[in-house]
Amino acid sequence: MSNQTDAAKRARLLEGARTVFARYGFKRASMADIAAEAGVSRPALYLWFRSKQDVLRSLAEQLRDLALAGAAAGWKDDAAFAANLEAMILGRDLDFFQLLHASPHGAEIMAADEKLTAEVSRDLDRRFRALLAARTRAAADRRVIDLACVDGDEHAFADIVAVSSKAVINEAHDEDAFRLGVQRLARILAAAVRV
Repeated sequence: MSNQTDAAKRARLLEGARTVFARYGFKRASMADIAAEAGVSRPALYLWFRSKQDVLRSLAEQLRDLALAGAAAGWKDDAAFAANLEAMILGRDLDFFQLLHASPHGAEIMAADEKLTAEVSRDLDRRFRALLAARTRAAADRRVIDLACVDGDEHAFADIVAVSSKAVINEAHDEDAFRLGVQRLARILAAAVRV
């Protein structure tokens, strides 16, 4: 099999898992449910994943990679700093927010994620902060922003963005409120570093 075929098959299996977890919750979902949703036999699913926990971890890794790609793609050098912050946060968090709120089992999925994939979650946070710090430093070097409010420390600024954006995702009750919260947060933070 080619790598492209393998990647497509793995993506189909993980999409099936995401659908099943959203439908039944993590605890009630079974490998048989995932296999049926993905259109493969249970033995075929076990060729790819050892257990339901392995599926969830792999799904979390896929979501992490998509979140980082979304955050990176959100930054446009010719856009305003506030717009870039907003796009990066939405690029990282919108898919998670939708997963959390699209299903009555969203909270359970995220709680299972906390236990089973804490390392993946920490990696996403660390890599997002590093990406944002690098983009923030570049903007400061071009004199688009002034980091005096954080003593010139782009990492401190990235930490503030990361922590604040988690509060927005936890407090918003629907997608419109989430988007508005992210937009307002980005404006406030951009105003703090305005030249």
